[in-house]
Amino acid sequence: MDRADIEAFLVRHQESFARRDAKALAADHATDGTFESPAHGVVKGREAIEGVYRFWFAAFPDLELTWTDPLVGTDRTTFFWDLAGTATGPFFGMVGTGARVTMAGAAEYRFVDGLIQSARHIFDFSGMLLKTGALKVKPK
Repeated sequence: MDRADIEAFLVRHQESFARRDAKALAADHATDGTFESPAHGVVKGREAIEGVYRFWFAAFPDLELTWTDPLVGTDRTTFFWDLAGTATGPFFGMVGTGARVTMAGAAEYRFVDGLIQSARHIFDFSGMLLKTGALKVKPK
């Protein structure tokens, strides 16, 4: 894929995020692709990747994900992203605390044959758990 192909792909991918369309997002991944994040570890395969998207959309039904202009290479792209949403669904043992949370992160996508072969996200997962109330800090 060249730069124009990757940029067009990312526009479509971001539109799928805006629609909260887990199936369309997963279809952007290779059937044997991987998705890595601090929250889910490494998952493999389109069905498992779709499950990750569904998890986040269920936990944050109003989830918004925006990202910066990507840094595009010959077969990969990286970008910084911002997530915002209200925790009203199940989230790592908690059910709908109603907390409005924001989080920043970064992603790297590697492409093969026009699909995401590997996606790697980096973000402060512990901070996200604290913000939603799924993790409590014991006072001294």
